[in-house]
Amino acid sequence: MSKILNFKFLILKISQLEGGFTLLETVIASAVALIAGTFLVAILVNHNGVFYQQNSVVSEGLSLNDAIREIDNNIRLGVSVAVGYPEDVPEIYSDNDSLVIKIPAINGVNVTPNVYDFIVISKDQSNIKVLKIQIFPDPQSTRPASNRVLTTLLESVSFTYLDKNGEVVAAASSASVKVDLTVLSKTGSVGSSRSSSSTTTLRNFNQ
Repeated sequence: MSKILNFKFLILKISQLEGGFTLLETVIASAVALIAGTFLVAILVNHNGVFYQQNSVVSEGLSLNDAIREIDNNIRLGVSVAVGYPEDVPEIYSDNDSLVIKIPAINGVNVTPNVYDFIVISKDQSNIKVLKIQIFPDPQSTRPASNRVLTTLLESVSFTYLDKNGEVVAAASSASVKVDLTVLSKTGSVGSSRSSSSTTTLRNFNQ
């Protein structure tokens, strides 16, 4: 790079001594400037591409870690996995793509006996890249309703229901839940998605 600039400077000095540019000097100077400019643009584009990709990986990792941790924390609150929500006529079922957790309702800081709230973790119906967690409190509960986004980079989520021995069972009979979560990269690069798995035991089976 320094040699190119020195060569261009030499041409300018010669031109000044002779009183102006000749046609050949003008062509050479233009060619040198074009080469130098192309070289600089290539460096800037490459640098920005690497920077963007690194930022995307960081964002992707935070999304993955935050989502899997939030899911684990809510499974630990559950006394059981519900067949679905609402319980009487379910609109969302606990299956491979969705999880419905039954948790004790609260009244202030105290647990309300035999009354339950529900946590639903599932894909957004209008955007398959969005994974949401919703809280549906019982009318007797003081727990606030909630509808939050866990990640907007969802590639896939899978829930597997296990008994005490780690055998796969129906959702309502499970003692623990295995979660497999994969998030996309913002760069859209093939093979750049990241995955994480966890197996969490429900609170009733920690005793």
